[in-house]
Amino acid sequence: MPEKEAAIRSLAQLADYAHWVREWPDKPTWRDRFRRWVYPESYRFDRAATPPRPWGDRPAGHYERTGWRIRAAYFGSDLAFEVEYVVCNLCEIGWVESPYSSEGYKRYGLASAALRSLRHAYPGVHCHTGGGHFRESEPFWDSVGVNVSGGYTQRKRCHHVEP
Repeated sequence: MPEKEAAIRSLAQLADYAHWVREWPDKPTWRDRFRRWVYPESYRFDRAATPPRPWGDRPAGHYERTGWRIRAAYFGSDLAFEVEYVVCNLCEIGWVESPYSSEGYKRYGLASAALRSLRHAYPGVHCHTGGGHFRESEPFWDSVGVNVSGGYTQRKRCHHVEP
């Protein structure tokens, strides 16, 4: 029982770390790869001195969806949560899609924390979704959309992000 309580406490802390995100570049340049090869010691770090970064932001990897990224939370080596998003800085509109919590990681506030961290990273952006909401997910979108500009309502993507 104490192990389960400790795991629950750790999951609650995972949501608290949502503001501290490890950014992954879209694609490393040949210079980045060369520096890593020539100076490998600069790519090592002291794990004891560096607090963990359980949240990551990486390219979505969809070839047909250029510019889309994934905000994800990791609990140890397990993927706990992820959501896809894209932001149009010209229109000041952001779209989020496909929030997903792995089994065992639901109902710990990870989705709310991820969406809050995205709003913090992109202040002034109106937040929407591109697709329709499943009937089961409507209460979720209603709750996370309170006092959010755009309210995560469905809206077609602009021509800047949609090819």
